[in-house]
Amino acid sequence: SKALNTIMAIVVVGMIFGCQSDEFQISEDGYQYKYITKGTGEVPKEGEIVVYNMKYMNEKDSVIFETTSDMPATIQCNMQQWDNTGALYKAFKIIKEGDSILIKIPTKSLFAESFRSPVPPFLDTLGNITFCIGASKIMTQEEMQAEAKSKSKEQLDKDVDIIEDFLKENNIAAQSTESGLRYVIENQGTGEYPLPGDNVKVHYTGTLLDGTKVDSSYDRNEPLSFPLGRRQVIPGRDEGIALLKKGGKATLYIPSPLAYGPRGAGAAIKPNSVLKFDVELVDIEKAN
Repeated sequence: SKALNTIMAIVVVGMIFGCQSDEFQISEDGYQYKYITKGTGEVPKEGEIVVYNMKYMNEKDSVIFETTSDMPATIQCNMQQWDNTGALYKAFKIIKEGDSILIKIPTKSLFAESFRSPVPPFLDTLGNITFCIGASKIMTQEEMQAEAKSKSKEQLDKDVDIIEDFLKENNIAAQSTESGLRYVIENQGTGEYPLPGDNVKVHYTGTLLDGTKVDSSYDRNEPLSFPLGRRQVIPGRDEGIALLKKGGKATLYIPSPLAYGPRGAGAAIKPNSVLKFDVELVDIEKAN
């Protein structure tokens, strides 16, 4: 469900906390809670972005899910929505910046009201789920965007160095764009360049720099068709295809901020992976 996916994506920023023996209290909204540590910050204001640490466990204290620092994400404060999505979201309203807190919620009501999905068969519907939650940072949207931009720039610089080292070690002479993309054109192709909005048909093979294949349209014997410049593929491929004409072939070396970034994609593409794509622009259908 959408709610479950949102919770599963909430960030950990490295706080590890243990449980204390104090008795749980009952909140006005009916859930059980107790503080592990109390921060000196404030509760989030409407529209602010909160970075959380979170793990949750069943009644036997087996961890069901735990966020990691490798995959940061955020949740935006929306008091009205939180009031209507069960005890878990209502608990966010009392968690101040720097707080870490334990929350105990009946499994059945948690999945019905917050996750809005059936209780998984491996959980006891009569049991409780215990959450450990810490609010490590509260930011405005502008602060979050500035921080993301700074981290992306740092990662881009790192990835470009990795690509340049790879090219040097393999005696590959590549061209570059302002974005950080490196490319080698094998065949320019003929005719006109595709423009944003044009539908392009592209054959490709994508690998990691170590040669591990991550995907290939050749394996399916069918080129990928998509409108150019509409963010239907990763930015590095959008940019690289625009450098070719019909029939053109190139190899693209794509830094992670122009690929799948800190989230990665599936098991093969880890967070912050540099990708190499061999691409062929099979056809161009001009936009009307």
